Amino acid sequence: YRRQVLEGAAALKKLAVDYAHPELGVVTSDPTATARCYFDRASAPEQEDTEEADYRRQVLEDAAALKKLAVDYAHPELGVVTSDPTATARCYFDRASAAEQEGLEEAEYRRQALEDAAALKKLAIDYAHPELGVVTSDPSASARCYFDRVSAPQQEDPEEAEYRQQVLEDAAAL
Repeated sequence: YRRQVLEGAAALKKLAVDYAHPELGVVTSDPTATARCYFDRASAPEQEDTEEADYRRQVLEDAAALKKLAVDYAHPELGVVTSDPTATARCYFDRASAAEQEGLEEAEYRRQALEDAAALKKLAIDYAHPELGVVTSDPSASARCYFDRVSAPQQEDPEEAEYRQQVLEDAAAL
């Protein structure tokens, strides 16, 4: 019984080695036995060699490092993590020579003042340039043009005004 168990264990070990090491060739005593290599067949998916795999690994490591740098740059509020116990730093914003930071009330007042200035600028442009159209999102809004209404006084174009001026000068010369 012991010999059968040892033979079974040896057979299992051989199967485990064959499974774990497919690069090792198959040894057979049957001269008529034939087989195809699973990895070298025409329909096998293309395998990348070790140089390509190393290059791909390096590119992915570089991309991960760049992503970490981008996150660190875009999110300065996240703390810096280090494993060096001797690493020290000062806060750029809390140092004695740092520029004075404005408070929340001052920032809100500044924002409101800038909004008011922008609204006044828009009103000044609307007043100074009546030729610019009015833009609205209300579909029920309607208006008439003051200058194109039927009761508006006739406007002379520059050619008519020039002709009229010439006639008045000729009449004054007589």
